[in-house]
Amino acid sequence: MSGGTATQWDVLVVGAGPAGATAAALLAMAGRRVLVLEKDEFPRFHIGESLLPAGLPVLERLGVPTPADTFVYKSGAEFVCEASGRRGVFVFRESLPGCARHAWHVERSRFDRTLRDRALALGAEIRHGETVVDAGASAEQAWLKTRHGTFTGRYLIDASGQSRLLARRHGTAEPYHRFGNSSVFTHYEGLGDAAVAELDPQHNNIRIMLRPEGWGWIIPLPGRRLSVGMVSGGKMTAEQLEQGLLAGPMVQRLTQGARRLETRVVGNFSYKNTAPSGPRFTAIGDAACFLDPVFSSGVTLALRGAEAVADRLVPALADGTEAAPDLLQQHDAGMERAYRTFAALIDRFYHSNFAERMFLGDTSDQPMRRGVMSVLAGDVWRTGNPFQDMLLAARRNEHHLRAGATPRRQHDAN
Repeated sequence: MSGGTATQWDVLVVGAGPAGATAAALLAMAGRRVLVLEKDEFPRFHIGESLLPAGLPVLERLGVPTPADTFVYKSGAEFVCEASGRRGVFVFRESLPGCARHAWHVERSRFDRTLRDRALALGAEIRHGETVVDAGASAEQAWLKTRHGTFTGRYLIDASGQSRLLARRHGTAEPYHRFGNSSVFTHYEGLGDAAVAELDPQHNNIRIMLRPEGWGWIIPLPGRRLSVGMVSGGKMTAEQLEQGLLAGPMVQRLTQGARRLETRVVGNFSYKNTAPSGPRFTAIGDAACFLDPVFSSGVTLALRGAEAVADRLVPALADGTEAAPDLLQQHDAGMERAYRTFAALIDRFYHSNFAERMFLGDTSDQPMRRGVMSVLAGDVWRTGNPFQDMLLAARRNEHHLRAGATPRRQHDAN
């Protein structure tokens, strides 16, 4: 069929990444007719390779396999300041009860394809090479327009990632100026035995590298590969990565004898869609909010947000109430709590000495440590976490976070 006008779908989804594929899979599992339009062919390269424990129940619910060529065990995070020689290790098993005790690092091209394949197996229709040029919803129906035709349905889910289709169309994307806004990264393959041993296959912690120009990551990936990158409030270049993090002793040691792959630069991120849902539409994943990736929250928020939307949408479609303006009001409030929590933590990371006190200092006897670990695990919808309560009570207001100073890491390198 050359278009979509003759077909009435229950749900139209823009994007087959983690958010879109998860929503499509759960809706199809419930017997709903779902059409997903994805502009890219899979597999495709993507950053965002470190998951949090809070996302694991969604993968288990979907029945997603975790083969070794896609998933690497992750026990926690290690914060490192090479200039001072200080470091702090935080493992997920230290968090408050109720969340998984580990997470995964993933090869994103395979991970995204695995989620896509699961949605297909459950009955969703996914079409690649389909670029959505416009989308919207009225009181009667939702619709998508591509170069090949117009598709109509009862509900629209924008999972278009950083393309943020509906936020651009509605003019509702507001940036977080105080967070990082550019990154540069590369991969290495063929790591040696010494590097594999240092990364420790029993733990495989992500390394968060605290540096004056921003922060960096070192992530072990399947097949003796390593992801290395930097995030900064200013414009980042490949030369800055080479002269900074890549020249440091840890990366030099881990990548000895390995082959460096392509270097990529990404800019203009950290934003929030201030109107994420309405009658017959919602935005999920990065299309709803993209925070600075320092605490690896992106994919986990996408998985959990997609699950929550599907769980509210299935009964609404059955009852014929999917056009209700307040259908996702409770969901939006829950996601807002998650965004506010991570936003407050990120703001403290950039604009206070919190990272040095908490992540590099002696926190073994601090009662807040378990609460910190719960937030780092993505367990941000719970109650009874005094650290999260403190973040939400003392956080700077949203206007302050989306305006003002350019982020500048304030850690003591001495």
